[in-house]
Amino acid sequence: MIDPVTIGAAFVVAKTSVAYVKEAINLGHEIKDCYDELSKFFNAQGEIEKAANQAEAAKNAPKPEDPEKAKAHETALQQAFTIVMQRKQMREFERELKDMFTMKGELALYQELCEERQKIINAEDDARRELIRQERLAKDTAERKAKEKQEAFEVGVVTLVLCVAVVAIVWFMIEVM
Repeated sequence: MIDPVTIGAAFVVAKTSVAYVKEAINLGHEIKDCYDELSKFFNAQGEIEKAANQAEAAKNAPKPEDPEKAKAHETALQQAFTIVMQRKQMREFERELKDMFTMKGELALYQELCEERQKIINAEDDARRELIRQERLAKDTAERKAKEKQEAFEVGVVTLVLCVAVVAIVWFMIEVM
């Protein structure tokens, strides 16, 4: 999980960025003049979203019975709560930014930014899914090879036992006659 300091720093960067953009717009600057601050905001938002997704996974994990692990689980739940609240605030910040873009007549630019962000997120998700698929494939292949090796060993043992049995029967037949 992303540490709380990093999450807090990302939240502060986002909050500061929105405040800067608001002030710049109020002073008559154009949206394009705020590129660096907008970039910082969206980067911070991405970090908080990543942390929120990890927190969601931690929240849904079963609670451990070991007291120390249970305490760590509680801390993770507290972090999850903080992240969720910050995520909510980030949505409000983004609404404020959208309003500023609209006020400046740059709503199309805002929508283009959001579309591009979604493309990047989707590409990252696709890459992550492909990596998981490759890992599962490698694991399944290794398991299949181990199983095939075990089966080959078992067939070898059965063949050896049958050969010994046939030799014993043939030897017994020769001795009896």
